[in-house]
Amino acid sequence: MTVMTVGAYAVDLYMFAERLPTPGESITATDMALAHGGKAANAAVAAARLGATVEFVGALGRDQEGDAALAALRAENIDVAACQRGARRTAHSFITVDTHGRQHVTTWPGAAADLTAEHVRSRVARLTNGAVLVLQGEIPVTVSTAAALAAGRRVTVLLNPSPTGGFTGGAGAELMRRADVLVLNADECGQLSEGPGGDIASSAVILRQRVRARAVVVTLGERGALVVDESGTTAVQAPPVTPVDSTGAGDCFTGVLAAALAAGVELVAGAALACRAAAVSVTRRFCMPSYPTAADLAVAPLRPGHPAAGHGGG
Repeated sequence: MTVMTVGAYAVDLYMFAERLPTPGESITATDMALAHGGKAANAAVAAARLGATVEFVGALGRDQEGDAALAALRAENIDVAACQRGARRTAHSFITVDTHGRQHVTTWPGAAADLTAEHVRSRVARLTNGAVLVLQGEIPVTVSTAAALAAGRRVTVLLNPSPTGGFTGGAGAELMRRADVLVLNADECGQLSEGPGGDIASSAVILRQRVRARAVVVTLGERGALVVDESGTTAVQAPPVTPVDSTGAGDCFTGVLAAALAAGVELVAGAALACRAAAVSVTRRFCMPSYPTAADLAVAPLRPGHPAAGHGGG
């Protein structure tokens, strides 16, 4: 089945430094690089590398960066026929990474913010039963909400409500109620649940009850993930690694989980595989280049009928 990701592609400008700067401080970088990124594009690549059939729906500038984006996504066997091209420049992100792999990210959406609800609705309406629609907060929430509303009842809507600013009310709150599975980190879970400070499991339970999602999956970095669904709360472990660059690890997790669900893998098993993939990604620099293939993880490609397939997406 298809994984469709709707959202942003961005050009990532990396600065590597001994430590992250404090407000108002200038520091000297030890290295710099350009790479491909953007939440939706990252998730699309992560899913495709695990064997899923993937379509990316986004908006790019009519510039060299937009041309490079399409070429990079096509090289990953991702369908980009639905990408719009606009007058504004392709999105850019500025990323600072320290020697522990921690990062600061600032994103300018550029052309990504010009993706229209009408265009997205027409593409999502074509999805067939069993497909997974992946949404996030890097494009206007109204556009993502239109996508969720256009999805059929048997299309799984997987939402990463990040950045959280657009999800605290209005269209963002409505979008969360339309999601089948929420994937977010511990800080985001606390912010959106307004639950007890420091108690991640309780916050996830509160958030699931509030938005009526089938499941809430909280990523915990080196500690793995928590899956909260109708069966209760399940802890999923991540393999120990030495991090180099954690940028895009959450997007890797999201994309692999989407690919697993589209292949019919049960939610907890899908989250476990996503933890493994994300752990590999943080041992390598950048976003897309760091994402593992099915062969890297020694698993069969994530297509319908995958050996780990269980009883659906949770």
